[in-house]
Amino acid sequence: MGKKPEQTPLEKTEETLLAIKEFKRYLDGMEKDLSRTSKKLSNKEVAQSVGFVATGIHEALNYLAIVKKVIEKTERIVSKRNVASGRGTDGSPEPRTNL
Repeated sequence: MGKKPEQTPLEKTEETLLAIKEFKRYLDGMEKDLSRTSKKLSNKEVAQSVGFVATGIHEALNYLAIVKKVIEKTERIVSKRNVASGRGTDGSPEPRTNL
């Protein structure tokens, strides 16, 4: 079994943001499908339940957007701190060049 090489914080962030984007796309599709389905159903209780699920997914998408913004803002702050302290975004010292 090969071990996966250690990821830098930036790589982890990018991977997380990609996963969020894919999950959002999936939830968007589910929400649309459920909304269409609830309009087609003749049983009022089932249609209402499907509508509640679609509403829940919509709320999850709102929270997902908030999480994405927090991750992006945190990454920018960490990146700025690392640049200001003379470190790379992976936490290792950046090579200094003499001008």
